[in-house]
Amino acid sequence: MQCFHYPTASGCSSRSASLPDMMATAPEQVAPLLVAVAALLLLALTASWAVSDGSHLTLAAISIGTYAFLIAGASVALGPWLVGPLLLLIAMYASALGGRSREIAGSLLRIGALTFGAFAVAYLFAQGWALRLGPFPGGGFDSFWLYVALSSAAGIAIGLGLAAVRRDIAEIARGMVVAYASFGAAGLVVALGSVAIMYPHGSYVAFGLAALWGVVFWLIVANSIAISIAMRTVARVWWGSAVRAGITLTLVALICGIATFASFGPLAASGVAPPLLILPNTATAP
Repeated sequence: MQCFHYPTASGCSSRSASLPDMMATAPEQVAPLLVAVAALLLLALTASWAVSDGSHLTLAAISIGTYAFLIAGASVALGPWLVGPLLLLIAMYASALGGRSREIAGSLLRIGALTFGAFAVAYLFAQGWALRLGPFPGGGFDSFWLYVALSSAAGIAIGLGLAAVRRDIAEIARGMVVAYASFGAAGLVVALGSVAIMYPHGSYVAFGLAALWGVVFWLIVANSIAISIAMRTVARVWWGSAVRAGITLTLVALICGIATFASFGPLAASGVAPPLLILPNTATAP
């Protein structure tokens, strides 16, 4: 991305470029990626040490959960090439909890099935939106996919936390169910409310940044409430802890989402094609 400023006009333009080209012409735009990779390496090493030690599983859960949140934005912008190490860390964590190989494999399979199902449902929703209402507001579904990716990270964080407390690897998949149910319900409620406001006569009416911040605000409220309820009813957590978890996870997802748009926006236009955005009716508009 390059910006220009003339006496009569100013703005920014973007062009497709390979990673080496970006390193040569705009290293400041690649710097967030390098910093993020260094942070992910540190988190992976911390989690590996905590798991091998065996007495710091809470620290391991925090490290792996943070890793999951950090790769959510990178996975949308650059592709899911950092998911493999995440699954390896989860397998190591499950092994430290005493899980047998078959149990660990089953847990990873359930996590994969839940994640695939969540993205499949999101894709069907995206298709329905595009066919019924046209292009997604803002030009594309990149923010939509980021929401699903962040809900996946929240599920990993919830599941690891529950597993650390209850010493049961089955809780990891339960955490994914909690996250997808709460994020999905909150997102659906806000989406339906947005349709009533921004599509009053069946066609999109732009309200500028006010509508965007309004959607963000109601997502924060809806997610905080939905996660708290899901933590209490599905994960059987006391109300005090459930409410704290709901507020904390919502704020973490919000901060990670903002950081993604600020840091990885230029990289999304690079020569590395995001695998999800090339699906029909979900690509970012040029």
